[in-house]
Amino acid sequence: MSLKKSSTNELLNEKHIKGVVSELKATEILLNHGLLVYKNVSPNGLIDIIAIDEEGKVYLIDVKTISFRKKYDLPSRKEIRRSPTEQQKKLGVILMIIDGENVRFSPARCDLSKKIKCQ
Repeated sequence: MSLKKSSTNELLNEKHIKGVVSELKATEILLNHGLLVYKNVSPNGLIDIIAIDEEGKVYLIDVKTISFRKKYDLPSRKEIRRSPTEQQKKLGVILMIIDGENVRFSPARCDLSKKIKCQ
């Protein structure tokens, strides 16, 4: 079995590393708030994490790392806004957007955002 290399001849590029780190942070946040966490083993998909709370409510989560448009300089960088795809909306997928140690959700007023902020 051989590992597929990216076009820049690296096993993982910076974007992939940031994504993996964000998924690990999201997993940590969910676990620390008492949710059971199940990770997707596929590299691509509509859902990165399935989380289940103590009442049995299931959350389908796609983790995103905050990113900014490159054409703007600091401090006025413009954030790239993320929203669930049409397929994700049909499934009820929540975007969990990771910004360093901070997290927010899309849709913003979803049940999961209330659970994470309340504890």
